[in-house]
Amino acid sequence: MKTKPKPEMDPAAAFPDAQQPPRDADLKAALGRAAAPVAAVSANLRAAAPAVATDWQFSARSGWYQVHLLKKRRLFYLVPKRGDFRVSMILGDKAVALLLKGPFAERTAELLTTAKRYPEGTAFLFDRTSLDPELLKAILAAKLAH
Repeated sequence: MKTKPKPEMDPAAAFPDAQQPPRDADLKAALGRAAAPVAAVSANLRAAAPAVATDWQFSARSGWYQVHLLKKRRLFYLVPKRGDFRVSMILGDKAVALLLKGPFAERTAELLTTAKRYPEGTAFLFDRTSLDPELLKAILAAKLAH
């Protein structure tokens, strides 16, 4: 019986040491020039939902990452990379339908052509180059509404 190979750590992972959890203050230094868009996303989210909390978790593939939660509901994941990041979230059908009726309908439809579908919803992924803070603000608003 073959054993599953151990996942390889992303070489760009900002916090690859499982024994050393990062502090929130370490995030800005690790992101470098990518820190500003991440700060904008966090500020927009906190304005819309002040009770949002963050939790650091570890993955053997991507190192330490942050989960943004509203109570126990996972809003999105922030995977810090050196000088970059990945934001990922899953939206249910109602939230996607709301986006398709709003000011970002065309952009949302574009994203849906390449978005991965899961039983719990549609995955939206962004990095430093693809992130549009206003679009992400609308996506988070749709997620919070449903």
